[in-house]
Amino acid sequence: MQVIAIKRVVDKIVAWINIILLGIMVVLVTYQVIARYFFNAPSTMAETLAQYMFVWIIMYGSSYTFGLREHLEISVLKDKLPPQARFLDDMLIDIVLVLFAVGVMGCGGYALTKQQMGVTDAALQIPMGVIYSAIPINAILILFYAVYLIMDDHRLFLERSQQKGGNE
Repeated sequence: MQVIAIKRVVDKIVAWINIILLGIMVVLVTYQVIARYFFNAPSTMAETLAQYMFVWIIMYGSSYTFGLREHLEISVLKDKLPPQARFLDDMLIDIVLVLFAVGVMGCGGYALTKQQMGVTDAALQIPMGVIYSAIPINAILILFYAVYLIMDDHRLFLERSQQKGGNE
């Protein structure tokens, strides 16, 4: 199925973004420690960039984890539901996440990013909108993953229903 291939490509891209960001962040923090403790010359630019990268890693990592269905889920009650109710519960959760991704992260994040393009970060001398752009970008990722997961849940539900109907 072509959607699965697209998801695999998106997964690899997001994973590599996180790997690269983490690698750069490790180098920046190491540089910051050496500059501060050995040369008594701390770098505010390295510290600020490392902080922003940490937030970006969390955001991209959250999207990636959601796409893999590895996010935290308390399923004590859900596991006791019959398959149809469990399917409806999954659909409801995914729809609420789509609404959140589109409304809060997408629209709100885009508005915030646009608004902050005129504000410059003191240490990095770049527009704050560049920093905040991770919010609408991750909204797109979450929306993509949520649509994929809804389609996958529906496919699995239909397969289980057909298997159950064929066994009777």
